[in-house]
Amino acid sequence: MQLAKYSIFLFVLCGTLIPVEIVARSLEKKQPRGSVARTVEGEAPAGDAAAAGAKPEHIKRDGGGIPEMPMDLHMMHAPCDMDTRGTQSYIFAFPNHCIWAFNNRYMSEGHFRIYKTYQLEGFFFGQYYERLKRYEFEPHSYDYNM
Repeated sequence: MQLAKYSIFLFVLCGTLIPVEIVARSLEKKQPRGSVARTVEGEAPAGDAAAAGAKPEHIKRDGGGIPEMPMDLHMMHAPCDMDTRGTQSYIFAFPNHCIWAFNNRYMSEGHFRIYKTYQLEGFFFGQYYERLKRYEFEPHSYDYNM
């Protein structure tokens, strides 16, 4: 008896909700006033703020400056291989500018940008990259008779 009641309830519920959903999908959505959203061709945009064919205003992001590094030009551009995992365990063996960038990486966005630049340079030009490239390009063979 319970099964019959629930099946009838489900049938009535689905019979009323599905047509409501179909009607809701067929209605046009109205744009809020002052919206710059695209409209159908031949139709003026909603609101007086957006003129027909006008481009939206681009708000330029204020680029945060990179902080002054306490090193000379040659030291700032010296290699820094911070591209492998576990850097915190062997950072003491790196040059001073690498240690400075690693220790100050969370001071500001500019300091983090310096740290990530050193990490990126280490990835593209570092010793680990050179070893991988050498392994890929130099002929090598595998010994399967072990």
